[in-house]
Amino acid sequence: MRQFPLLALCAACSPAVEDGGNRTTVTSHPYATQTSAPSPNYRALLDQPALADGGRRKRDATERPSPDAKATGDAWIARLKNRNALLGYGLAGKGPDGPVEMIDTGLTEIEFETWVKENGWRVPRHIRWSFVPEMNLPRVSAAARDAIRVWPASTARTGAQNQALHHGRVELRDGCFFVGEAGRSATRLAWFHAEIGLDIDLAGYFVLRDRVSGKTLARLGEEMSWAGPASADIDRETERLLQKACGPGEIHVVGSPEASERFLVKYPHLRKPQAPPPPPAAAD
Repeated sequence: MRQFPLLALCAACSPAVEDGGNRTTVTSHPYATQTSAPSPNYRALLDQPALADGGRRKRDATERPSPDAKATGDAWIARLKNRNALLGYGLAGKGPDGPVEMIDTGLTEIEFETWVKENGWRVPRHIRWSFVPEMNLPRVSAAARDAIRVWPASTARTGAQNQALHHGRVELRDGCFFVGEAGRSATRLAWFHAEIGLDIDLAGYFVLRDRVSGKTLARLGEEMSWAGPASADIDRETERLLQKACGPGEIHVVGSPEASERFLVKYPHLRKPQAPPPPPAAAD
């Protein structure tokens, strides 16, 4: 079922008021529902230019490690952990006691430089750094904002993920997002990665969009797939607001889902092959 957030949803269940012969309708907040949706033309959507390439920005090491390289690297790891912006790091050598030689941050390069300047730090040049790309879309578009109760997504950027392929559906019901895996009913509360945003497409359907590239990934209610078991940073305040608004259900991280149809448009050779026709009958 699909309901349009910009129309008078739930009007049929709201009380009517007679005013001088003119019938008006008093409505409650029109939280939206979209539990199924037809796939859009993903070929056309994939052909649209991206807002950005989505790749990580890298900064190579330009100096040899100093004698205090281990202490320096350990200090930066601690700073990034305290900032909730450490996605990963690598050590020189084969043992656990080598100095840090590579750090993946959950900050854009501009955010990193601003943070460093505010604290008066010097960035060590013997470490290779990587930064997440800028996000070009809001978490929730202005068109979709009033149709949902809480947007259940991380604020911290996403690091490395497990790569098993999971399947299921993400549904929007009365302003809340629910997920069901592998044909099961959508009863668990869905949680998305920070890079996923909510929007409404030109046909009026709620869609998930990549906040970096701007690409449409899926309509809510489509069959989807995602890498998993997915992990995400779930901040306690958003979790509290989510379960207060949508019920104390189990939270299931779907991360960055993609419509199965979109995936198959990109990789058409993965579609289930049609059974070949039977061979012709042998001549008598």
